[in-house]
Amino acid sequence: MKFDIAIVGAGILGSFAAYHALKSGKKVLLIEASTKPHGATVRNFGQVVPSGMNLKLWRNLGRRSLELYGELATIMPDALWQNGSLYVASSLEEANLLEEMHEINRETNYVSKLLTSTQCHKKINLLKQSYCHGGLYYPQEMSAESSLLMKYFWKLLEDTKNLHFKKASPVIAVVEVKNGVQLRCSTGESFISEQVMICCGHQLSHLFPHLLQTEQLQLSKLQMLRTQKIKGVKIPGNLLTGLTIRRYEAFKSCPNYKNLPKPHIDPSYGKFGIHLLFRQSADGSIIIGDSHEYFTAQDSGSLDYEICQEINSLMLAEAKRILNLPYLNVARIWNGYYSQESSQGVLLKSTTENIHLITGIGGKGMTTGPALMERVVKGILDKIPLDECLIDES
Repeated sequence: MKFDIAIVGAGILGSFAAYHALKSGKKVLLIEASTKPHGATVRNFGQVVPSGMNLKLWRNLGRRSLELYGELATIMPDALWQNGSLYVASSLEEANLLEEMHEINRETNYVSKLLTSTQCHKKINLLKQSYCHGGLYYPQEMSAESSLLMKYFWKLLEDTKNLHFKKASPVIAVVEVKNGVQLRCSTGESFISEQVMICCGHQLSHLFPHLLQTEQLQLSKLQMLRTQKIKGVKIPGNLLTGLTIRRYEAFKSCPNYKNLPKPHIDPSYGKFGIHLLFRQSADGSIIIGDSHEYFTAQDSGSLDYEICQEINSLMLAEAKRILNLPYLNVARIWNGYYSQESSQGVLLKSTTENIHLITGIGGKGMTTGPALMERVVKGILDKIPLDECLIDES
């Protein structure tokens, strides 16, 4: 069988590429090296937060992704839900930034609501009043139980006509041949397709390393943790904090961002790129994190997979400064990894007319990936240069 589109990698980008190609009526091959999702697609917070994206292209993609997730939420409500996002300011200067962002949201027709510190505490009574100086609430934003979402999503794709889903089949070569593009797997199997999309996440040394291991791509190592179940504690939706306000791209568009004084905390938070996010799961456990350590794409072979206790201690100390938790017992600690393109925010590159590389989306994959791949698939089918997928439509 010859496929219309073959997709290498079934993370959030590859899976949504398959989803959109199938909706276009194409015969699709989806190839995954593993038997279940295990990369950045599931090693994340499960926060869909267009509010944090830059105010043009990426926020627009995030808003469209909310619509796409909304379609899926009707069939997987325990994996996707809409409880909004709350940013809380740890200083008056950060609170002023939230006011400026609220005005930007009003001008760009993105719903948000300013909250006083009292209103923030009413929404999340665990918040320490000594920390919170006000908040900005985005009611339309969503949360996901990432591993459950991908389990359901893979099942949805597998049950769709015209999809051949091949797992546990690492692709070792992609080459142009007379009748299309040939994909050869380590299992000995080979497939032919008209078009090939390679969505390789942070695995930059396996296919086309001469195009992926460049100065424009770097690798980020994250660390986060999950607490044990905490009875009687409720954190609805996504909780984002002062360090997040300082880190996320959207807030850099605020007039007074450049005037923010340095936070009065240990400089190690900056050294490790730590900002505090919280999301509670249905079982009562809470995900807390995260940190960012960077590696060049050329050093992908030396990427370390060790847990850093100093990072863990810093995150827990900041969590205790923010929330009044009855106890904080850690059940799991893990690393996540993603590749990040430094100039455009994602790498979209056609190596030939029929072979396309899509990676380097950084930490935006969960929030913007569904809509980005909608554009990319349409671009490939319509023979439009991939760069045009990044033209802002606002």
